[in-house]
Amino acid sequence: MALDSWSKGEEQDAARAKRLAASYVAAAAVVATLLGVGVAFGGQIKKRVLEEEVTVKFVPREPVKLPDPPKPPPAPPPKAAPKSAAAKGAHRDPPPTAIPNKPPEEGDPNNAKKEEAVGDPNGVVGGTGRGGGGAPTAPPAPPPPPPAPPPPIQQIVEAATPPVQLSKSMPAYPDDARRQGIEAVVVVKFVVDELGRVRDVKILRGHPLFDDVVLSAIRSWTFQPGTIDGKPTRTTRKVKIPFRLKAS
Repeated sequence: MALDSWSKGEEQDAARAKRLAASYVAAAAVVATLLGVGVAFGGQIKKRVLEEEVTVKFVPREPVKLPDPPKPPPAPPPKAAPKSAAAKGAHRDPPPTAIPNKPPEEGDPNNAKKEEAVGDPNGVVGGTGRGGGGAPTAPPAPPPPPPAPPPPIQQIVEAATPPVQLSKSMPAYPDDARRQGIEAVVVVKFVVDELGRVRDVKILRGHPLFDDVVLSAIRSWTFQPGTIDGKPTRTTRKVKIPFRLKAS
């Protein structure tokens, strides 16, 4: 190796070392600057925190004032003292000083009898309640007698003749029951009077869809009345009316 090249290499190493030392110094200065800034800001922050602290004071609680107790009710007024017997008898008449020769007029029974005898000899004993004299009023008329009960219903016996039906219109099958396919048997009880008319029709067993048409039909029936010993009499009858749909 030549001597010139060796000297140049040493110069380059020395320059590199100087640059490296300068870099270290600059870095140390930057670090020191940052530390100083941090310490300064830290003191400011601590001071700020200390300045913002609030002091808490405890104030004693004021005593609660209780309401005044209610006043007692006023005492009742004193009762008046009862009057004594001497005070009650203070206004009585003085006792008599001499014995009277005749009894007083208001105490004479003969005068009382005379007063009671005065009056109208034609008056009503006990009075009429109208004041003054006058003829007595007539008593109210008695109520009319109740109507006579209807003759009893006679049951048909072997010696009697039962009623004979003269007209008989059968009830029509209701449309609602036909559409719904409902069948029923209606049992009816009624009375045939002395003129052969139907009275007191009652449904013993029925159905809401059939009852009205059955009642309407039976009330239109007429009979020759039943007889007992040849005399018309009231009799009871019971009939069954079936409602059946014919098979298609």
